[in-house]
Amino acid sequence: MGDGGGNRRRVEEIVAAVTLCMALLFICTPLARDHLQRARAQECLAQRYEIERAEAAYRLEKRAASKNFAALAEAKLIAREPACPAGGVYVWLRRQPRPLLGCSIHDAPAPVRDDAPPLYAADFDDLSGLTILSGGWHTVNGVLASRPGGDNRLKFGETSWKDYEIRVNALLLEGDGYSIYYRADGRPDISGYCFQYHPGRGNKFLVRRVSGGVDQHPLQFADMPAGFAIYNQGHEISIAVRGDHHTIKIDDRTVLDFNDAAFASGAGGFQTRGRSEANFDALSVRQR
Repeated sequence: MGDGGGNRRRVEEIVAAVTLCMALLFICTPLARDHLQRARAQECLAQRYEIERAEAAYRLEKRAASKNFAALAEAKLIAREPACPAGGVYVWLRRQPRPLLGCSIHDAPAPVRDDAPPLYAADFDDLSGLTILSGGWHTVNGVLASRPGGDNRLKFGETSWKDYEIRVNALLLEGDGYSIYYRADGRPDISGYCFQYHPGRGNKFLVRRVSGGVDQHPLQFADMPAGFAIYNQGHEISIAVRGDHHTIKIDDRTVLDFNDAAFASGAGGFQTRGRSEANFDALSVRQR
């Protein structure tokens, strides 16, 4: 009888252990899949950035575009012919003035209603249409600039906006980076989404939720590619949101693409902190 009871206990322990393992596997598998997809997207981005630099160097030397990726490899500008780690197909979106290489998986653009008038546009001749929430902002020669020191925030647009794309040229002069708010409530203790151009966090592009002015843990992040010009070079930032789908592009290159439904509508805005100093110009918002 004693042996029988011990066997039953061992069987129950084995069953419990197997059940726990299955539960952990159920929880961890989607997380592992998401991590793998993000890693492949970042590897693809870095690889395409390298190929674009190689194509620019080839064009400068040969005075002509390369015939194919093999030509870049033969010229020893890349180590080997590239392949998307997720199985995507690479295609040149343009060769000049700056090469741009697309991927069928990681660069699928959503349609933008370019025929519709913009919801909002600013030439930054002055601060008209902008609401300063904190800190110091000024305009000079059509450029919006933050003053170093403190927490500088401002809001533009309407809190009723839902599906739209923000495009703006941004240049970081110094410091840890800048933030662009979207689907935000426009209050001084702001809530909404926040894209962060963040060399201060290990050269990352980040998207966070912000609640009552407090940044939450990153929803999504990607590494800035090797050789990316962080300071003293302007970059066009595109933040597009439709329903729960978010697409962030830098210089027409998708760096973040994900789904989240925490905030359904809201205005846009900018932020800098501490010693960070950034300039913004050519701001426009179009409905999607």
